[in-house]
Amino acid sequence: MSVSKYKDSTKTSVFSKLRFSPQTLSFSKTLGVCGIFAVLFQLLVEFVRQNSILTALFWFPSHFLGFFCGTAVVFFLLCTLSFLFRRIWISAALTGFFLFVGSYASFFKQAYRGDPVLPADILLAKDAAGVAGGMDLSPTPYMILFAVVLLFGCFAIGKLQLSRFSVKNAIIPACGFAAAAAVWVPCLLWFGPIPKKLGLSPIPGRATATYNQGGFTTGFLSYLGHISLSKPSGYSQSAKQNAFSQLPPLQTPSSTPDIVVVMLESYYHLDNYPTVTGCENLTENYDALAKEGISGLYYSDKYSGGTADMEFGALTGFSTSFLPEGTVPYIQYVSNNPQFPSYPSYLKSLGYHTIAIHPFDGTIYHRNEAYPNMGFDTFLDRETMTYTQTRGKYIADSQAAQELISQYESASANGSPVFLHMVTMQNHIPNLPEEYEKSYEVNANMAGIPDYYNESLKSVSTGLRDADQMMKQITDYFRTVDREVIVLFFGDHQTAVGQENGVELLDVTGQLNGLSQQEVWQATHKVPYLMWSNKGCKNAGTDGGAFPPYLLLPTFLTEMDAPITPWFEWLYQSRNTLMGTSAGYFLQSDGSLTETATPEQKELLKTQKTLQYAMMFDGGVPWD
Repeated sequence: MSVSKYKDSTKTSVFSKLRFSPQTLSFSKTLGVCGIFAVLFQLLVEFVRQNSILTALFWFPSHFLGFFCGTAVVFFLLCTLSFLFRRIWISAALTGFFLFVGSYASFFKQAYRGDPVLPADILLAKDAAGVAGGMDLSPTPYMILFAVVLLFGCFAIGKLQLSRFSVKNAIIPACGFAAAAAVWVPCLLWFGPIPKKLGLSPIPGRATATYNQGGFTTGFLSYLGHISLSKPSGYSQSAKQNAFSQLPPLQTPSSTPDIVVVMLESYYHLDNYPTVTGCENLTENYDALAKEGISGLYYSDKYSGGTADMEFGALTGFSTSFLPEGTVPYIQYVSNNPQFPSYPSYLKSLGYHTIAIHPFDGTIYHRNEAYPNMGFDTFLDRETMTYTQTRGKYIADSQAAQELISQYESASANGSPVFLHMVTMQNHIPNLPEEYEKSYEVNANMAGIPDYYNESLKSVSTGLRDADQMMKQITDYFRTVDREVIVLFFGDHQTAVGQENGVELLDVTGQLNGLSQQEVWQATHKVPYLMWSNKGCKNAGTDGGAFPPYLLLPTFLTEMDAPITPWFEWLYQSRNTLMGTSAGYFLQSDGSLTETATPEQKELLKTQKTLQYAMMFDGGVPWD
């Protein structure tokens, strides 16, 4: 009787058989298990991306095709790995791990930088880690759910296996599924009319919209097909020469003033927070200097990050809209080209002494390699600077200004003209609460918001005040200089205020709720610039207009009658037809944005793209 009871007690459940007894699966059952995990992983990725189960579940029905495309690729990958390794848990662990890491990184990049992880970001992992220190990257509940489900799922199928490895039952099916993915991805996501119908044709500067349409996996794969730079449509040597013929002739400069360009980290105006108090004097010096010079708001290519993109655009006149999304030109193009065409290299040919300063790690974005290739004689980073006292996490703006003044005095002592470019660092994210001492910080306040965001706002506002004071520090010094000095200040981008589980202050206030995608882009990409001269500006007190980063120096140099290249002169003249393009928008002279260009504007952009490609990759510059 006892034996019978014992035998009865060994009647195991389906789960115990699955876990403790090796189970050899047929071909069809293997496909079934892979299909279940493919759908499960796609659900979990979207839970993480959207930070909500309910929102994700409502998202699926209206974006089924995008979800299906990504699920199919995950399914093909799971099948390929399963037939190769003969253990489904291995394929599930590998696939799930990479999707987990990708969605984790994408969530926080979206939160801090305003756009998701892109294929090009894989090349920037080291640099991203270098600037991510101190940021709150604690996992959200949905990330924890993903990890738990992944671990439990792999445990549950731990004993599932396929039959013995052979060419017939392993290599052939694995190759078949890999081939299916190789055909599926290009046809469905890269080429032909299907991507456009699915809304998956990447638009420069609008990666978030693509990911919202297709989901994380499909969005990432869509951009993977556009990671390499291709020649402009219709590009040829004759087209190149025709474009070059449209450039004005190189002019001998009538004067060679000293030129100072200062890009201010996360410098912008708090227009998106109209109810904030205690910040009345954050633009005191900017406003005063604007009456003496030329000022305005330009459209940054990025939000809350991408400093190197704006810097690249300003120093070269090249538009990142013509480059693959997510690439950092300094890394992909400039650092390995010893004679990269740029404004500093042109000035160097005129006898200018060229200096770059960045009060952070000089290897970030390969600046230590890119700057010399762009014509800079000297580069100082935090390791080689003399003035390095910090405010908050980074070297203070006042110290950076003192370094600039010191370097200018040394460089100008020999009588040669000077070009000095500096990127500041003090107001860089994460702008955490209590970054500054209470007695030092700006007492910014907004009613009705959590303390965490109010304290983060104080940190950001303190950085903005110090940047404003730095402008006065620099211009006050140059007022005492006998030589003519022209100065361009501009912010690199707006910045997210506070980050808690991917929610920033703009999300808390709801200030941008109800606006169109275009209106949100405008509100979050407007950044100030200021052009000033110690000898006075002919158009003092005027607005210089709104344009992308690549028109900053052409406009500045033209207004100040400074040395200018044919390329920059052509760009400035192009403003008569189009004030520029960014994120798929076309900036009109009246300040409006459109999503459709006129035939004349399309022809202009075709020429501009041809010129940019030719100068970057095919034959140097026409003023050598």
